[in-house]
Amino acid sequence: MEQDNSLASRNIFLIVGSVVFGVVVWFSVVMKEEYQVTIAAPLSIEQVPEGKAIRTPVPPFLQLKIRGTGWRLASFLWGSGPKLDFPMPIFHGTKRAITAADVAERIGGRSGAELVEMAPESVFVELDRAGRKIVPVLFDCQISCKEGYGQVGPVSVSPESVAVTGAESVLKEINGWPTVHETFDNVKSPIESTVPLAPSSTYVMFPAVPSVGIKVEVEPFAEKTISGVPVNIIAIVPDRELILIPPKIDVVVRGGIRQLSNLEPEDLHVIVSYRDVIADSSGTVDAEISAPAGIQVVSRKPEHLQYVVRKRLVGLNESPKERRFTGNSPDAQFGNTGATNQKRAEG
Repeated sequence: MEQDNSLASRNIFLIVGSVVFGVVVWFSVVMKEEYQVTIAAPLSIEQVPEGKAIRTPVPPFLQLKIRGTGWRLASFLWGSGPKLDFPMPIFHGTKRAITAADVAERIGGRSGAELVEMAPESVFVELDRAGRKIVPVLFDCQISCKEGYGQVGPVSVSPESVAVTGAESVLKEINGWPTVHETFDNVKSPIESTVPLAPSSTYVMFPAVPSVGIKVEVEPFAEKTISGVPVNIIAIVPDRELILIPPKIDVVVRGGIRQLSNLEPEDLHVIVSYRDVIADSSGTVDAEISAPAGIQVVSRKPEHLQYVVRKRLVGLNESPKERRFTGNSPDAQFGNTGATNQKRAEG
C-alpha cells in the first residue's frame, strides 16, 4: 500500500514538472517571435532658459508604435518604459521640431526594438517671453442630490482664482482654469472636499496651486408660498399709464428649509414690461419672476395679469374719455396723441 502511494506521488510530480517545463519552453519560443505594441511615452522639454516659456503645443505623451521581439518589448511593457527628455539647446537654427527620427535615436539603444510610427508625427518647439496671469477657477462638477434634498446657493471655491505661468502669447487666450471633473451622487448633506486642478493637456503652463477647496450647501427642500409680491412695471413711456390687475401676485417657491425661512416678498423681483403689453393681442400679460440663487419658482397666482393702458392727463380740468380697445389697436402704440384711452382685457 505504501509503495502504491509513493508511486502515485512520484507520478504527480512528474506530471507537474512536465507541464511547467512545457510552459517554459513554449514561453521561450513565443517571446522570440516579433510583435508590435503601442505605448505612451512621457515627453518633456528640459533646460528652458530663464524668463522664457514654450509657446507651441507640446503634448505630455507621445504615442509610439514599436516593433521587436517579445523579450525586447517586455522591457517597454513591464519596465519603466522610455522617457523622452529633450534639452532646449538642441532646438536652434533650422531645428524647430521633434521628429520620429529623434525619438527612434533615443529608443534605439534597446537592441531589437524599432520605432514604426509616432503620433503626433512631429512636435514643434518655439519660445516666447514667460508671463504670469491670474484667472478664475472653473469648477467642473455634476451634483445630483437625493430626493427631497437640493443644493442651496452657488458652489464656494477657495481660492477663487489662481496664478498661471506660461508663454505670454498663450496666456492672452486663457480666461479661466478648470478643475478635474468631479461627480457627486445621492447627496443629502453639505459637501466639503479638495479637488485637483486639471493639467494642461496642450500647452506648457503651470497653475500656482495643485488643487482648490470646494464647499456646497445641501439642505432638505420644501415649498413655500410668498403672498403679496408687488409687480413692478418697466419701460413705460412718459405719456402712458399702465394699471395691472391685480397689482400683486402670490408666488410658490422651492428651496432649502433655512433659506426659505428667511425669504421675504421683497427678495423676489416680479416685473412686467410695457413693451410686452404693446405687443400683446390676447388681453393678458405674463410677469417675469427672478429669485435668489438656490430658489426655484414653482408657480404663481394668478398665472396671467389683466391690464389697463391709458393716457396720462395733461391738465387738471380735462375730463378723461375712456373707451375699450384691443391690444393691436392703433391707440395702443407708442406716442399716440389721441384722446385719453383705456385698454382693458379680461383673461
